[in-house]
Amino acid sequence: MVIPDGSSVRLDIGQAFAPEGPVKAASVGRSYASAAQTVEIPFDNQYTLVATLTAETAAAQGLKASNRAATVSTGTDQKALKQGTVYYVAIFDAAGDYKETKSFTQGNGTQDFAIEKGKYTFVIYASGTNKTLPSIAPGSKLNTVNFAGLTADKDFMLAQVPFEVKDGQNLLNADLAHLFTQVTLKFDASQLGSVSSIAGATIAPSSAAVDVSLTNGALTFIGAANPVAFNLKNTNGTVINSDSTYITTAATTNGTIVLSGVSIAGSVAKNLTKGGWNLKPGVKYQLDITLKRPIDVNIGGSTWGLGNLVYNPNTGKYGFAEANNAAGDYFFADYVLPKFIPTSNTKDPWIYQTPSRERNGAAGDPCKLVDGNTWRLPTEQEASALIQRTNPNSAENQRSDAAARWVDTFSGNAGGKMGMFYGVYNHPGAARDQYLFMLFAGQYSTSNTLNGENNKAYYLITANGGGYKKFEMGGSKGSIGWDCQINGIGSGDAVQVRCVRN
Repeated sequence: MVIPDGSSVRLDIGQAFAPEGPVKAASVGRSYASAAQTVEIPFDNQYTLVATLTAETAAAQGLKASNRAATVSTGTDQKALKQGTVYYVAIFDAAGDYKETKSFTQGNGTQDFAIEKGKYTFVIYASGTNKTLPSIAPGSKLNTVNFAGLTADKDFMLAQVPFEVKDGQNLLNADLAHLFTQVTLKFDASQLGSVSSIAGATIAPSSAAVDVSLTNGALTFIGAANPVAFNLKNTNGTVINSDSTYITTAATTNGTIVLSGVSIAGSVAKNLTKGGWNLKPGVKYQLDITLKRPIDVNIGGSTWGLGNLVYNPNTGKYGFAEANNAAGDYFFADYVLPKFIPTSNTKDPWIYQTPSRERNGAAGDPCKLVDGNTWRLPTEQEASALIQRTNPNSAENQRSDAAARWVDTFSGNAGGKMGMFYGVYNHPGAARDQYLFMLFAGQYSTSNTLNGENNKAYYLITANGGGYKKFEMGGSKGSIGWDCQINGIGSGDAVQVRCVRN
């Protein structure tokens, strides 16, 4: 109850995750990076899981206190404490002696109390999940008080505020810092399919309990560390969500996430484990898992990229065409920059019919310039093996009457982009993204006019004994792909590039 003519404290309590700098309690000596962590987890020949762990970046700048004469607005520095959260204000006098504890419920009436003027330290704490918390024993001293054996599910929050109470109403703004790690999982398969089932998911490590010093927020981890299960709201569908999951861990670079019994689009269920995650106390993380198509396929004894090589002149980056049936850039043999395609406004277009070091860059393999340095041009031997191993009566084709190669449009519909599928005897239908498809993108041959588009494929390979050659393919829609051969390449030939893994 507020005493009209006396002194009182009005509370404005928020919450914060991962404070960026030292504050009076929970985050003493700790600072956190907000960079997202992303890894790819192979699932099968059709899907790859992309997992991204992102720390919430919004954080309070510190604890604030004020009296009526100098009110400090919380503004955007403070995130609202969830309605219904019970929080406690433990009062210590100037000598550090414990006086009493008052409790409040966020959103339940005016949050204030009467108190004699003077210097105090207010220790404010709460359970973000409204679990039962220990009490402070009478006679406790500020420099020794602690809570022992707190478990992760309590989501303990803490602030310590030295404060001078003056005459009248004093406004105290404080952000309760979360001390434990919080993670929420979202598995979104909606772009490519659905999750048929997931038996469970866990995150580790998490200590059995933790002791918390109320003096400075120091954590002492107790007992063996074990995984903690995510509470999944659903176990099938296009999007799987979890409730917030809490763990108690010191800063680690070896957090581990396990997905159990995962089936995608009716696939055989499997368990997936990924370690090496950076986890820190007091940070709120969002774990997003999405699906993406694989970017390579193993056939003919080599791992081939599924898209043609492209170069972005604005960024200087190399990558792969987004669609398997999309043309990449056209490259001359032994040049790392692609051919420039003149327009009607280009001055002296004839100079672009042949390459030069000035225009087309250094000598070398453009595949090696893709980020990660895990790609290179196919060799003549690898191109020959791809042909031989998909021929009749071969290592990857037991049939004697047909090659395991099919010429068709990528979609199967008339009017689409033609190319050759490897590893099939007819159009693969909805599974087309899983197969090597070599696009009939034609070539530029000492010319600025594209020849052979939708009729022939020309791909750059390295030749046995040095130099370069062309891997050529052709054929008519809806037929076995018999037309595969390796030929020489002219100095003015600009062709597509399909990379292989090192």
